[in-house]
Amino acid sequence: MARRRFLQQLEVEAEEHDISKELFLGIMMLMLCLGIMILNVASPVWRVHQHDPAEGDVVVVYTQGGFGLSLDGIVIDKPLTEWDFRRHVNALIAEPKADLHLILKGGSHERAVRHAAYADSMLSTSTTGAKVRTAVYVHGW
Repeated sequence: MARRRFLQQLEVEAEEHDISKELFLGIMMLMLCLGIMILNVASPVWRVHQHDPAEGDVVVVYTQGGFGLSLDGIVIDKPLTEWDFRRHVNALIAEPKADLHLILKGGSHERAVRHAAYADSMLSTSTTGAKVRTAVYVHGW
């Protein structure tokens, strides 16, 4: 009788131990998932690349005075309007080897992000919506 009671008590303790271990592992998995979700929300959409403009690439510089095309990536050589920018991006669709570089030297971060999102949607995705290439590079964050 005492032996049977002792074995039943061992089985109960073993079950309690397994439950606590499962509970601990479950809580740890939830914390890990929460951490991954926070990192995904906090990180920017665009990957950070160290990629200098090549010959044939389009370079747009943003300054306090506005934005425009640049040959050297430092000064604006030809000011752009919103429509000019969209026209240049649409022209780049036909040139898969050319990339777009947005260099932020001042001015509106919101405008640069809006332009990057528009250009990325036009240049980097196929007709099915799949990401096919990295075509937009943002410098100067």
